[in-house]
Amino acid sequence: MKFSYTLIKKLAPAVKSKKDLVEKLNEFAFEAVDLNGNSFEAALPANRYSDAASHIGIAREISAIYGKKFESPVFNLKSSNGGAPAKTNFKVLIKDRKLCSRYMGQYFENVKIGISPKWMRDILEECGLRPINNAVDAMNYAMLETGQPLHAFDYDKIAQAQIIVRRAKKGERIVSLDDKNYELNENILVIADAKKPLAIAGIKGGKTAEIGTNTKRIIVEAANFAGANIYRASKSLKLATDASLIFSHNISPVLAEIGLNRAKQLLEEIAGVKAGKAVDVNYAKPGKKVIKFDVEKFKKLIGVDLNAKACASYLEKLGFEIIQNTKYPEAEPRTNSFGIIRGRQVRYGAGKIQNTFFVNVPAWRRDISIFEDLAEEIARLYGYNKLKSQPPKIYIHPSGFEDQIVFKDKIRKVLTGFGFDEVLNYSFIGDDDLSRNPAWKNELLELENPISSQTKYMRPSLAPNLIKNIDSNFRFFDNIKIFEIGKVFYGNAPEKLNLGILIASKKDKQIFFELKGVIENMFKGIGLVDYMMPEPAKGDWVNDFAGNLISSEILKIESEEKTIGYLGRVDYSGAEAVLAEINLDILLELVEEEHEYRPLSKYPSIMRDVSVLVSPAVKVGKMMMFIQQSDLKYIEDVDMIDEYELNGKRSLTFRIIFQAEDHTLKEKEAGDEMEKIKKLLKSKFGAKIR
Repeated sequence: MKFSYTLIKKLAPAVKSKKDLVEKLNEFAFEAVDLNGNSFEAALPANRYSDAASHIGIAREISAIYGKKFESPVFNLKSSNGGAPAKTNFKVLIKDRKLCSRYMGQYFENVKIGISPKWMRDILEECGLRPINNAVDAMNYAMLETGQPLHAFDYDKIAQAQIIVRRAKKGERIVSLDDKNYELNENILVIADAKKPLAIAGIKGGKTAEIGTNTKRIIVEAANFAGANIYRASKSLKLATDASLIFSHNISPVLAEIGLNRAKQLLEEIAGVKAGKAVDVNYAKPGKKVIKFDVEKFKKLIGVDLNAKACASYLEKLGFEIIQNTKYPEAEPRTNSFGIIRGRQVRYGAGKIQNTFFVNVPAWRRDISIFEDLAEEIARLYGYNKLKSQPPKIYIHPSGFEDQIVFKDKIRKVLTGFGFDEVLNYSFIGDDDLSRNPAWKNELLELENPISSQTKYMRPSLAPNLIKNIDSNFRFFDNIKIFEIGKVFYGNAPEKLNLGILIASKKDKQIFFELKGVIENMFKGIGLVDYMMPEPAKGDWVNDFAGNLISSEILKIESEEKTIGYLGRVDYSGAEAVLAEINLDILLELVEEEHEYRPLSKYPSIMRDVSVLVSPAVKVGKMMMFIQQSDLKYIEDVDMIDEYELNGKRSLTFRIIFQAEDHTLKEKEAGDEMEKIKKLLKSKFGAKIR
């Protein structure tokens, strides 16, 4: 908005120069730009138009910045012209009260239309407005001073002396003061008389009731309109004015009275008018907005050690009223920050200001609603540049969600390094999936409004959709290696984060061991060392998920007596497919527990292989578990490295690594351990050593 330095200097004599004014506004209030002559421009925040889109508002700001109390011009409600008030019978009717929250109008007669005084014309021109005549110029000058747009109608041109605030009729037209014709619609608010529109509400006046050289009687309008409606109407008509800019930012209805009284003073001074009837329609007086201010809380928030007196002083200079629970001396007449005389005000005297006090927020400060708003006002007047940079003091809480993200990224890196692709499936399954897994029937979470029977339930496992990916990918590839990380939902238990891994091949028959090796390397990569893969016992929950797998070829994955997942061969015709599913929530807990320093053994290891013939019914996982548990002191690792069938028997080769933490193992020690293992395999599994 454009402002006049001349008028600011008149209202705030403390201002040293226009250059200094612009610099101070930039530092402590708003972005401002110096213009030619006695003009400058300020970019007001959207929530500051109610109090700062006026010269009084800027003068109040700059006075507070200079540390001075703002002396507002006094707008006395009493008329300066003596005699009885002029009489008239004009009426105001508001048909859409939501779009017009207040309409004030006042009748004036004996208007002497002429040229405005030079001081008024100069200030209007400095603000970019063209002087017209003293009546119209008084409206514009009062708007510049108070921030309340006003409009004057020729009373004798208003049909039936009636002003109606209504929505325009479809196709209704109006000719504006600048002789432009506008077609209106039902969403545009107009000020009309009994016959036709007189003005586009909050935007522009019309030619019908224009003030002219023969005007003797006028009605001055000071109203408040819904900001959103004014904004839309302005955009719809492609018509922007100072009034539409101000109204579209939802200024306070209290400004209507302030603006009207200032206009009355100016008209009496420069047009010799006699004031008459004033009406005030559809106005609900706003309640007091009182905010508790805690000085200690302010210090912690802003980081500045200001006492209560300094905080109160800053707020008072901006027009706020400080209230305390103390005994007051006698009250004295008061004026508000716009200078309107209002009743009596109570001051807290010279007593000490308490660290906690209350602040009465002026109605025109619509941007202030909470304690932090008041703290910001004090901080900016104190000076943001004076605030010292300090590192925040906070309590460090253990990260949880972040650990899970890092954990998932580690798993992704390991699996993609083995040539796997990540997939993302829907979180739902259907009736077909339930038929293959009847154990899920009473534990599924059913949707109230599923889009189809195939998306009827929340998935309890990643397996069903991963297996469906086999068909869709076999159309293009002979070998599939995919994984998915996602939430699963089972019964009343909290949702879990699972990892599903699947390998499928049209030709390769050894992918079971490939997937097992991938899992082992993944565990190694994330730091899990202590784990086993035994067969699930009868009644184990792993069996509930066997509907998609061959029941005799399932291994469960466990660590520290906790089952974290399963690995098995998929019941899929025409190709070989294996799948593993792991609970990442449990796995993350186990990995965190194992993050303890364990030095590498400085003694060499010894590796031995043993080949056996066993019945095809013997479970490999069970054999490996017994080998591992046969000697917990020296056996470091057990892996199966070969498998084939020979004369109806199953030939298996295991590689066993021995290592001691306190000495170098001797050949005899390793040999003795191997003999124990061979005897165990013979006695437990009927194995024939090859």
